[in-house]
Amino acid sequence: RMGISKQKRKSKTHKFLMKKILYISLLFVGCLTTEAQINTEVEHVQNYIQTTSQTEWFDPINKTGVLENGSQYDLSYYVLPDNTLFSIIYTVFDKATLRKSFYFKNNQLIACIVEETDTNNANKILKYADYFIKDNVLINKEDENKYFPSTNIINEGLEKINTFNN
Repeated sequence: RMGISKQKRKSKTHKFLMKKILYISLLFVGCLTTEAQINTEVEHVQNYIQTTSQTEWFDPINKTGVLENGSQYDLSYYVLPDNTLFSIIYTVFDKATLRKSFYFKNNQLIACIVEETDTNNANKILKYADYFIKDNVLINKEDENKYFPSTNIINEGLEKINTFNN
């Protein structure tokens, strides 16, 4: 009788372990699939930005000014021939140069790229973040940067397009 009970426990344990391995395997495959979908979505946005930047003619609208702290800024709007906004580039010149580039498609924010570079050497990137958005949802959540929180950067991009459209 004792042997049968041990055999049943082994069988149950074996079934439980097999289910656990199957579950973990499915979870892993699901993660890979999700990562592949994220990469595909990001690539679509990147391709749109690159293709549009290379093939369209822009008539930029530039505004310059001085912030309360004395730093100079440059705000540039890049408008497509059909008068829709393609990008806004906001640059603040201070101890470090901070450039925020916001990209739009059909008046929807699709990407935000933030670079902080050394003022004396623009090739020296001090901090960087890029966020890609689809249907108002952040695609690449795993790329969150503590120096440039995605929520703040995305909200700034939305505020800037609203200011432009009004």
